[in-house]
Amino acid sequence: MRPVYPVTNEKPDPLATRLCTALHDVPTTRRAACCSHSPGLSLASECARTLSAALHDNAVTMDAAAVDACVSAMEKNHEGCDWVGPTGAPLPAVCDGLIKGTIVEGKRCRSSLECQNSFRCVGVGPTDAGVCRKPLPNNYPCAVAVDTLAALTRQDSFEKEHPECNGYCAQRRCRDFAPLGGECKTAIECGAGKICAHKKCEEGALPGLGKPCLDSACAAGLRCEKGICAGPKEEGAACKNDIECKGGCVRGDGGKEGSCGMKCRML
Repeated sequence: MRPVYPVTNEKPDPLATRLCTALHDVPTTRRAACCSHSPGLSLASECARTLSAALHDNAVTMDAAAVDACVSAMEKNHEGCDWVGPTGAPLPAVCDGLIKGTIVEGKRCRSSLECQNSFRCVGVGPTDAGVCRKPLPNNYPCAVAVDTLAALTRQDSFEKEHPECNGYCAQRRCRDFAPLGGECKTAIECGAGKICAHKKCEEGALPGLGKPCLDSACAAGLRCEKGICAGPKEEGAACKNDIECKGGCVRGDGGKEGSCGMKCRML
């Protein structure tokens, strides 16, 4: 079997190399410096190779200024060491959605990022090409393969920008969105611009920083603490779990409480 983006001896695209170095090498090398160990494995070269192939074939485009903004944001997000923890620093918003597809509906693709508009690369996998199609209808199989290019370039929003289903994917099957006022367990069942409030789909958005939680839920990047939506705690703040902190929750041997700070151990 061969990867969907074949290995060649072509020199990587400079713009692809610049982006992938920021996405992968910046976190690994700066974490290594903070924790005084070797950088270890980085996916930067594989990211650059794959992205370069898509750029070379004119399947995707990238704006150089957008890449520069991502590089700057990655460097800023990884300044100091207080971000070092089990999950690392979050991907800056400017790094997500900067790869634009050029392939039209019905044509061969190797990633959903290669498809124009909201089309999805149906049938794609690590070793198989697909075809740019409209989102799938109810009861079709979904979430059965990995999109190599999207994963390597850390394009977290590609599921939103190139939805696999007309509705949402649950237990590997496409499901229709619940109607307004319909029963729900999570917001994903309700669709864009809606929330699941008190087990019913309603129009609106999850509460932001400092607002009362809604059924213990908050906007992305926030958590519910004592009924209020809170962001990650800074270094030195009291904590019980890693999820509370910008980095990790550092506890003494057998301690139930600790303080937020640099945490090199992943557990």
